[in-house]
Amino acid sequence: MDGYEKLQSCAKKAVIKRSVTYPDWPNKGVSFLDISPLFLSYEDFDTLINYWQYRFQDVQLVVGLEARGFILATAISQRLKIPMMMMRKKGKLPGKTLSESYTKEYGKDEFEIQEDVFRHLSPATKSCKNFHVLIVDDILATGGTLCASIELVRKLLKANSMTNAKISTSLISSIKCLKGKENIYEKYNDVSIDVIHEI
Repeated sequence: MDGYEKLQSCAKKAVIKRSVTYPDWPNKGVSFLDISPLFLSYEDFDTLINYWQYRFQDVQLVVGLEARGFILATAISQRLKIPMMMMRKKGKLPGKTLSESYTKEYGKDEFEIQEDVFRHLSPATKSCKNFHVLIVDDILATGGTLCASIELVRKLLKANSMTNAKISTSLISSIKCLKGKENIYEKYNDVSIDVIHEI
């Protein structure tokens, strides 16, 4: 087992150990996978960060999806010493924003990011030849949330004339029967989807 496989295996064990499933929540017929116990263990959470640090060494910007994605993206950005950007629900960001609506398992929602957010990046970061964005969230279900986030990051990159940038995604868990990966790859076959644990 090489270094990558060992780190991935340890991360998967930590996720399995700390995940709890709640049936019929928030709506009947929906099972909610809660990864918040992971944050209560420094050792297990650190195991995930070690994996991400090894896996995504070439990333220039990490994007966290509201809300648990904020925690994950901040931890990754601090470990990799790169900027972190928040993708928020509609109406929570000041100034001009770009938006993208989506449908999830139990309703519709909309993401927003600030249109001028790149002006806060360092010149060295913005001028990187192979600019690489990592989108992070906790759970992949049907893929609606992640598709919207990819589309919104693409809009932001285009608005800043960064059309050759690479986008990757990483999630703690994926609910395989909901075919989230397949749904995303139908629209975005140039985006990688990294999942630590499939259930």
